[in-house]
Amino acid sequence: MDSLEISAAGMRAQRARMDLIAANLANVDTTSVRTEMRDGEVRHVPYRRRIAVLLEGANGLPTVKVVEDRSEFRAEHQPGHPHASAAGTVLFPNVDPMVETMEMMAASRAYEANLTAAEVAKAMNQNTLRILG
Repeated sequence: MDSLEISAAGMRAQRARMDLIAANLANVDTTSVRTEMRDGEVRHVPYRRRIAVLLEGANGLPTVKVVEDRSEFRAEHQPGHPHASAAGTVLFPNVDPMVETMEMMAASRAYEANLTAAEVAKAMNQNTLRILG
């Protein structure tokens, strides 16, 4: 395993992380992904934020595991909303756009760092071939 493989695996992991963040932002107002019966009432279940957990995979390369954020949904009183409960409460996803923006910036910077490392490794390989050749 060489430095280019390590950098490429890091870029793949950060790309997966950015894809999850984009999905979270796209569903920030999705109030119903499925329905369930509870206490004799149909309840709408909103989108639940997904988080990328970076793990060590084969050969020590990073892999991504997707887990759901189990934090509470945001509740708002909107009696006219089509997904409101009998009490007029609507549950919204546990997605905070500010948190997602910060996560996206961190993932983007990590991706750029891996890209820079790959470019440096490529340049070193080219210089080695130039010196030897």
